[in-house]
Amino acid sequence: MSSLKKLDFFVLILLALLGIPTVIFFHANFLASTLVFLGAPSAYLLIRKTQNLKIIYSGVFLIGILLGFGFDFLATFNNSWLIPDSQLTIHYRIFGAAPVDEIICLILWTLLMLLVYEHFFERKRVEKLHIRHFVYAGIVPAFLTIVFILASLHFRPSLITFGYAYLVLGSLATLPLIYFIFHNPKLLGRVIKPAPYFIFLYLTFELTSLYLKQWSFSGQYIGHIQLLSFSFPLEELFFWIIVSSTVVLADYKMLVDTDK
Repeated sequence: MSSLKKLDFFVLILLALLGIPTVIFFHANFLASTLVFLGAPSAYLLIRKTQNLKIIYSGVFLIGILLGFGFDFLATFNNSWLIPDSQLTIHYRIFGAAPVDEIICLILWTLLMLLVYEHFFERKRVEKLHIRHFVYAGIVPAFLTIVFILASLHFRPSLITFGYAYLVLGSLATLPLIYFIFHNPKLLGRVIKPAPYFIFLYLTFELTSLYLKQWSFSGQYIGHIQLLSFSFPLEELFFWIIVSSTVVLADYKMLVDTDK
């Protein structure tokens, strides 16, 4: 890693550390904390990163908006987590479940992961989006999934109502990673490398958000972890804090940035 990129990485860590007293001092709500922990580092990397933005934005559209909405809607619909109305900046829940604030969070969450990967770990200088593969392997299945969810919501909600939703949805989201491990083992090391930074960042975000009561957990879980004075589900620890960056980057390499 070059000295400039080491400096960039130091800035990302510094932004996360400075974010802790900032959100606590100002009693930030959910969207404000999202802008601090995800928006600020994304903005910094966008200033530093001027190449391959088209393919990054394509990944954000597919993973953060289409796939992200489907996952988030089912998770909130089945009480995997809850952001209370008092924490919302935009007081609107899409189809009565997914807050708009949370969709903004998903977009910035995905953007930051792709920016970190492209800036620090991608070897290719210029990348090309393979439109046919992107549409048929990514956009079409994601769109059909959303159609199924909305049709079920309207005609038969029982089809999308189930217990242990965080475990079920997290497991389904992880399946492409298992496929990726067996079919692209040489790329696995590259998509895992960003994980330590994101584990640190998401754990920081998690603990400050629980302290500020920005979200809570009232669904069915396989267990809870106690950290400091905070308790949250094991599913949150594993599926979001530990593996989500690797899952998203595996999806990105399979569906969007398919050049090796």
